[in-house]
Amino acid sequence: MKKILRRIVALSLALALVGCSNAVGAAKNSTASKGAETTGTDLPVLRVAMMPFVTSLPAQYIKANKLDEKNGFKMETTMYATGAPMNEALAADLWDVGAMGAAAVTGVANYDMTIIGEVLESQDGLGVFVKPESKIATVKGFNPSYPNVYGDPDTVKGAKILLPIGTAQHFTTLKWLEKIGVKAEDVNIVNMETAQAYQALKADQADAVALNIPTFFDAKNDGMVQVGNLADMGTKYVDMVTGNKKSLETKAEIIQKYINLLAEAGAALNADQDMATKLMMDYLKEAGAETSEESIRGDLGRVKFIEASDWKNRELGSFAKELGEFYIGLGQLDASLMDKFNTNIVKTFVEKLGTK
Repeated sequence: MKKILRRIVALSLALALVGCSNAVGAAKNSTASKGAETTGTDLPVLRVAMMPFVTSLPAQYIKANKLDEKNGFKMETTMYATGAPMNEALAADLWDVGAMGAAAVTGVANYDMTIIGEVLESQDGLGVFVKPESKIATVKGFNPSYPNVYGDPDTVKGAKILLPIGTAQHFTTLKWLEKIGVKAEDVNIVNMETAQAYQALKADQADAVALNIPTFFDAKNDGMVQVGNLADMGTKYVDMVTGNKKSLETKAEIIQKYINLLAEAGAALNADQDMATKLMMDYLKEAGAETSEESIRGDLGRVKFIEASDWKNRELGSFAKELGEFYIGLGQLDASLMDKFNTNIVKTFVEKLGTK
């Protein structure tokens, strides 16, 4: 177990350092230098970390409609490939707020990141895939509580599984293994970005891959077998709004405005899928991650953006705690770090939602 954990940590750090290097370059080339508080329009700056996924669409809605400037601040955005390099960039104080899924666990535990809101929830679009001829695809319903899940200990032990470490795909894979009675140390989990991982599966260089949107839809269209879908395992996945602890102290007023606008954006995106689809297409094209309209509509169809009214029945941080407990139970986080999922969940901004 210790050897596996060291491998996971080393791979995560390597990915994070690459992402951080790119982020540093982006920050240097930005129109507003690191630490700057004003732009050409002399508005206070909020540094927003973005990713080329639906997670960042509400933030893009704010930017595209200039709601930041209309509310007295200016968003300065930096793109990150996944949550892992985004976490490392936080350690270098390169952003104020962002949004991510499973990577928030390592962000809170290892980088003192805070969780200040939630941006969306979903039950689809995350899954583990194998090729149709895989022996894993020959066993279905091994666990009668999850009849649509494929695989069992005999077919899965020793499998080489490709995925980006510390992400939603990683969480999905661990959930899948748990449901079929396989321990993480009984398989070979290898860190690899999603698109490359899928190409490796097609080239018979892996036994299974964990995918998210849009590669998730590519695999389904290509006839790959989905052996473990998050929905089939009864888990509703939440992407969280994350914050730099330093920034919460110095930029509380504009962060409150940002949280308010995220809820406003969520309501608008939920209400108009055509608008959301066009915005997502333009956003991904700008980010160099263009995909088909069909995939985008499928992506939007699986999520619900969080609106202000949703907070009447929501408890901020409950999903983060579930993730934390899950990783601790697997021995991938030290149990002492669980305290962070109390101290670093900041409810102030959602409690004041709607205030200026």
